[in-house]
Amino acid sequence: MLSTIIRKEILENITSYKFTIIITLAVVLILTSTFIMLRDFQLRMDNYEILRPAENEPVALIPPAPLSIFAKGLDENIGRSYEVEFGGQIVVGSKQQSVNTLFRLFTTPDLLYVVKVIMSLCALLFAFDRIAGEKRQGTLRLSLANAVSRPILVLGKWIGGYISLIIPFLLAMLIAALIITLSPSMDLSSGDWTRLALFFTASMIYMAVFFSLGLSISAATHRTSSALVLSLFFWTVLIFVIPNMGNILARQLVDIPSVQRLELQREHIWIKEVFERINQGKDGGEVLSNINRENDLLMQDYRRRFEQLVRISKNITRISPAAAFTFFATDIAGTGLNEEMKAKHDVLNYKNMIWNRESDSDGNLTGTFPFFSYQRISIADLLSGDTTVNLILLIIYNVIFFTVSYVGFLRYDIR
Repeated sequence: MLSTIIRKEILENITSYKFTIIITLAVVLILTSTFIMLRDFQLRMDNYEILRPAENEPVALIPPAPLSIFAKGLDENIGRSYEVEFGGQIVVGSKQQSVNTLFRLFTTPDLLYVVKVIMSLCALLFAFDRIAGEKRQGTLRLSLANAVSRPILVLGKWIGGYISLIIPFLLAMLIAALIITLSPSMDLSSGDWTRLALFFTASMIYMAVFFSLGLSISAATHRTSSALVLSLFFWTVLIFVIPNMGNILARQLVDIPSVQRLELQREHIWIKEVFERINQGKDGGEVLSNINRENDLLMQDYRRRFEQLVRISKNITRISPAAAFTFFATDIAGTGLNEEMKAKHDVLNYKNMIWNRESDSDGNLTGTFPFFSYQRISIADLLSGDTTVNLILLIIYNVIFFTVSYVGFLRYDIR
C-alpha cells in the first residue's frame, strides 16, 4: 500500500505545473550560478598569480578554495595578501583588490545561496497543499475511506513528494558537477570530491527540512490560502529574520572594537614607544620588541573577543536551519569562519618567525624569508568539531517537523 501511495504522489507531482516550474528553476539557477562562480574563481586565481609573492618577500598569501565556486563564504577574506612590515605589523597588501565588485552590491550567486533561499522556498511551495489541498478537492476523504491508514498515507505523501522535489535538484547537480569536471581551470582532488558530496548531502537534508515544514503547516490548516501565507511567514523568519537578528544580538552581548579603533590603538603604541625612545634613550631593538609585544597583546584580545562573538552568534542563529546549513556548507568548502580563524592564526605564526629581521632605509624588511605555506582544515578535523553539530541539527529539525506533520495528520479533520 505504501508503494502505491508513493507512486501516486510521484505521478501527480511530475505531471503538475509546479514540477515543471521547479525543474526549470532549479536547472537554470544552478547552472547559471555554476558558470558565474566558475568565472569568478578563474579571475581570483589570476589575481592570486599576480599577487603571488616573489622569493624572499615577507608576504603571506592563500590561494582561493576550489569549492568556493559552490560556497564562496569568506574566501576573499581568507585569500587576502598579508605583508609583514617593520616592527612586526601585519597589513593587507597594497595591491589587494576584489576581482568582482558587483558582489559588493548584490548577493554572491553561489550554489549555497540558491539552495538556502530559492530551493527552500520551492520545497515549501511543493508541500504546503499536500494535505489541505486534497481536503479542498475532496480526494483526502476518498483515500481514507479505503483501507489506507493515516500513518501510511502521510508517510507515502512525504516520500513521494520529496522524491519529486529532489529529482530536478539532483539532475541539475549532476550537470553542474560535469561542467566543473570538464573545466580546464579546475583540478579537484579526491578530498575535494568528498567535500562536494558532503555539501550535496547537506543540501538534500536542508531541502527535506523545509519540505517537512511545509507538510506540517498543511496538516495544521484547512485552507490552502492559509497554508501558503503561513509557509511564506515561516520561510521569511527562518531564512532572513533569525540569522540577522542573531548577529545583531550577539554584537550587543560582546564588546568588540571596530577596525578603525584597532588601527588607532596600534598607532598609539608606535607613538608612545617612539617618544619613550627619544626621552629615555631606549635601544632601537628594545623599542621594536615592545611594539611587537604590545601589538600581539592587542591582537590576542581582539581575537578572543571575536571568537566569543562568533561562538555566541553561532549558538543563536543555529535556531534557524538556514544558518546551520550555511555554517556546515562553508566549513566543508573551506570558506567558513573556522577556516578564516585558522588562516589568521597561521599568518600570525608566520609573522612571529620573521618580524625581527633588519630593515632598509625605507623600512622594508630585508633578508631571507621562508615561503608561507597554508594547509586548509582537513575533513576529519572538521567532522570532529562543531561542523558535525550543524549537520545533526538539520537532521533534528527534519525529524521535528515531520513528527509535527505526522501527529497533526493523525488528528486532522477531513470533513
